[in-house]
Amino acid sequence: MDTSILENLGLSKGEINVYLTLLELGANKVGRIIEKSGMASSAVHNSVNSLIDKGLISYIKKGKIKFYQAVPPKQLIDFIETKKKKLEQILPELELKQKLAEQKQEAEIFEGTKGIIAMLTLLIDNTKKNDEYIFFSINVKEHNEDIQKFLLNYDLKRNEKRLKVRGLAPKKMMKLFKNRKILGMKYPDYPIPSNISVCNGRVAFFSWGDKPVGYLIKSQQIAEMYQDLFDSIWKTC
Repeated sequence: MDTSILENLGLSKGEINVYLTLLELGANKVGRIIEKSGMASSAVHNSVNSLIDKGLISYIKKGKIKFYQAVPPKQLIDFIETKKKKLEQILPELELKQKLAEQKQEAEIFEGTKGIIAMLTLLIDNTKKNDEYIFFSINVKEHNEDIQKFLLNYDLKRNEKRLKVRGLAPKKMMKLFKNRKILGMKYPDYPIPSNISVCNGRVAFFSWGDKPVGYLIKSQQIAEMYQDLFDSIWKTC
């Protein structure tokens, strides 16, 4: 008999031996099980107890003596169903662990104006046609020629990649976008976040000042959070 099938159900070789022995013997004392199975006494007792816990053998007492009996083989199907139900209970947790692993968060730091330019370039790497790029406008002074020049070139790069670009900016910054007509822009008349770009499951944050610094975070969860915020503001404009 191929007992590997029973092993695949999670039964140990000792449990299988005891169960099959009881099928042959019928209701019997533990001493007879030890004798018939050829197993050590301690191993038989351990297997008997574990099989009782699993509902695969039962016992009755005659006086002070226990007589053990294997459940009908068809009840192995119930045993499988019980294991299936237990697995189904923890399945959502297992799937969540897998999802979190797939969405493993990573972060990089970029320093200086050149660092932020490098970060924004990296943000659109590995994008596909019709991927969406959204941004809360860069809050930078108009006279910063390096940034303004880069942004014009950045528009062209995003256009070459056929990205769908939408942006939000305060109304006071409308003049900075007058020559960037390939962008889809809206201008809320209330305060909004700034210096945030989102694309392809990544979010870029940057801060300007004497020492500009940027943070590029790979996180689908965070990207979706800012996407939802962006969309909710977009709808009100």
